[in-house]
Amino acid sequence: MEANIISLQSQGMGIQGTLKEPKIALPAKFDGTRSQFRGFLNQVHLVIQMHPTRYPTNASRVGLIGTLLSGTTLAWFAPLLEKESSLLGNFEEPIMDFKAYFRDINSVGTTINKLLRLRQGDHLALAYAVDFRLLACDIPWDEQALMEQFRFGLHNDVKDLLLTFPEEPKSLTKAISRAIRRDNQMFERRSERLQQMPRTRSESTYASVAAKPLPRQVYSSTPNDGPTPMEIDGVRRRGPLSYEEKQ
Repeated sequence: MEANIISLQSQGMGIQGTLKEPKIALPAKFDGTRSQFRGFLNQVHLVIQMHPTRYPTNASRVGLIGTLLSGTTLAWFAPLLEKESSLLGNFEEPIMDFKAYFRDINSVGTTINKLLRLRQGDHLALAYAVDFRLLACDIPWDEQALMEQFRFGLHNDVKDLLLTFPEEPKSLTKAISRAIRRDNQMFERRSERLQQMPRTRSESTYASVAAKPLPRQVYSSTPNDGPTPMEIDGVRRRGPLSYEEKQ
């Protein structure tokens, strides 16, 4: 494979003028954090795959990794470079040594624990499915076990909606697709309900008060520049009270 790439590079200089390799940002430098090891290594492989003419040899690929290291990882790489180690000419061997130093030794156990704790919660089923897929690819479980765990972590409302399907899904991909579809439908329905609800409680209260007739005192023609005589149930004025009434 490598010989074919080098041959194409030497014979197809004219092709490079018409077929340009895509621009890809290099991954952030890896400082030895074990949880980031896998993502970093995958990004390095992706850069090499998308730029075969830029990194055609093992030495160029190892050199790419060396430029993306910092902290403890750079301390690991420096002796290889200074002593001109034979590992620099073989891409697979330094990668294996790199994994032995910095990968998560208990990665499977750690991933299983993360998967068992993973829940959809208030997030969309799509976001939950993405996180589930990332963890599931590192676990040696069969398809049925993964489907059961995926269903277990779904929101209860989504689980209820999945009962409308007449048959069980045959694969994890199918189970994820169904859950996302039902979750999206539930989200759309909630949006419709919010649109149909009154605007706010204050606006509704204002509308009900405005519909009622105003109190009688508001319609009074008494001017506001002086005190208003008090009226008690429309009692008419009369003469002085008698002695009995006073008692």
